[in-house]
Amino acid sequence: MGRTIVCCGLILVLSSVLVACAPSSTQGPMVWVDQPLDGTRLPLEPQEVTAHGSDADGVTSLEFYVDGTLVGRAPTGGGVLEHATVGWNPSRPGVYTISVKATDSQGNVGPEATSVVTVGELETPPPPTPSAEPTPSPMEPAATPLPPTSTRIPPTTTPIPSTSTPLPPTSTPIPPTSTPPPPSPTIPPPPRIVSFQADPAQLQEGECTTISWRVEGNPTEIYFDGEGATSPDSRTRCPGETTSYTLVARGPGGEVSQSLTVTVIKSPSPTPTEPVDVTPPAITDVTLSSDKLHTLGNCSSTCPCTLFISARITDESGIWAVVAELKLGGSPKGTILMSQSSPDFYEAELGPFTEAGDLVITIIAQDYMANTGKAVRNVTVYDACLG
Repeated sequence: MGRTIVCCGLILVLSSVLVACAPSSTQGPMVWVDQPLDGTRLPLEPQEVTAHGSDADGVTSLEFYVDGTLVGRAPTGGGVLEHATVGWNPSRPGVYTISVKATDSQGNVGPEATSVVTVGELETPPPPTPSAEPTPSPMEPAATPLPPTSTRIPPTTTPIPSTSTPLPPTSTPIPPTSTPPPPSPTIPPPPRIVSFQADPAQLQEGECTTISWRVEGNPTEIYFDGEGATSPDSRTRCPGETTSYTLVARGPGGEVSQSLTVTVIKSPSPTPTEPVDVTPPAITDVTLSSDKLHTLGNCSSTCPCTLFISARITDESGIWAVVAELKLGGSPKGTILMSQSSPDFYEAELGPFTEAGDLVITIIAQDYMANTGKAVRNVTVYDACLG
């Protein structure tokens, strides 16, 4: 069901792009990211990236990148329409840019297609803590004003003479005896894992990878996958399946660790009870609405400038896409996506053309097993209406 949804979406995209303008040989193939789509939110787990490419000279390979780093290169069968899928295992949550480039049989590389996705749950800053309002100290009760004295005290009639000799101090001030506390010892920061990577990070079954790392900050102990190590250092691993490796560094300031996942793509083995389809689609009953075609400007009811081409196309695996490749006077004139008009029948409208010459129409059909069938028809485009 997932493959059907992806392919239907691709055919809709191809309908709008290929009819408008097919890529020339020098521009390279056009390419589309089928999954994951732009703006998708994905869980933090291994993912599959699927893309399609189209070119009149045939698509020979697709290259997949994540944030500018190559994660997979998939050779294709050289057909006009090709697709490929590679595995990708994001190591941490974040926003990633997936890009795909395609190369045709002439060595031309087309413009890249991109898809920006979010992986896992992103951390959000905590809300600001409101400042506390000052509260009165419980040790300081509010002062209560004294009531006014109702009786006035009369003045003393006999003044008291002042003492002429000042009294000596009754005590000697004692200097402070406390000393400031010693400074707290400085705790060094923990070591830093500057780099921890695998080259390559994605393997075919049976291949090996080199895992390397570098740690700074005076580490006292380093362990890779439970083995003692140094910095910088590296190890060779040949995992039989997708495997995660851990690097641990310890020092006076604490311990740090980091994980790395190496993705292993297993080769599919055919099921003995289900033979693989290697038969290309059968193209029969090719018909043209007219055996005469005229250049734009000479159109009439007897001199059509466009024609309809239809064909019956069948295959046991199902038809993935059908296109009509056009060449006029030996020069490519684009590729038109043929739509399904009824079960097993596909059609397209061709023209108008601004120049005369021999028009070669090549119908190309591809099934879900990437088998390709072709059928060729020729039509002459005239400058003047012949009646």
